[in-house]
Amino acid sequence: MRSVYNRAVMNGPARLLLTVTFGSALLTGCSVGPSPATPQPTAAATVVLQVEPALAPTEAPIPLPPTSTAFCVNDAQFMEDLTLPDGTEVLPGAALDKRWLVLNRGECAWGPEHRLVQIGDSRIEGPGALALYPAVAGGQAVWQVQLTAPQEEGEFISRWRAQAPDGTLFGDEVYVLVVVDASPLTPTPIPTAASP
Repeated sequence: MRSVYNRAVMNGPARLLLTVTFGSALLTGCSVGPSPATPQPTAAATVVLQVEPALAPTEAPIPLPPTSTAFCVNDAQFMEDLTLPDGTEVLPGAALDKRWLVLNRGECAWGPEHRLVQIGDSRIEGPGALALYPAVAGGQAVWQVQLTAPQEEGEFISRWRAQAPDGTLFGDEVYVLVVVDASPLTPTPIPTAASP
């Protein structure tokens, strides 16, 4: 019996071992043998395919350094109330259009991912968050929210802050403070110029 080995490299370090075994009667008819009535030995062939596992590395892989990202600082400064000064009297259920003038005093431009979010609980109805008005670093912006006054009388506040795309709150807090009063509002008389 004879074995033949053939090595081939496949898929990197894996080795392919091929073994072919031939039977003892490789050549028929070359030997003096039994009469034709007796069965003759036949050649036998066996093929064995064996894949050896890749060797494990002896050292741990070197981690890649973190990817550097541009970092900027977000900041917002309240400048003034443009509508609904603090303590404005309103009727129950009144629509409120609150606007603040703010300064983007940070290094980041405010894009569509920046939000104005309501913080804390409030009886004044409105959205929980909305997109900030876009503003470049150093520029001014107007933040605006549409709200609804409560149905009951009293003093109510709704507080808001800017939120970065990563969820971090930043800048000055802004708020709307109203007094809900069911009694009819007394109009303020408009002064007229005295006639000559």
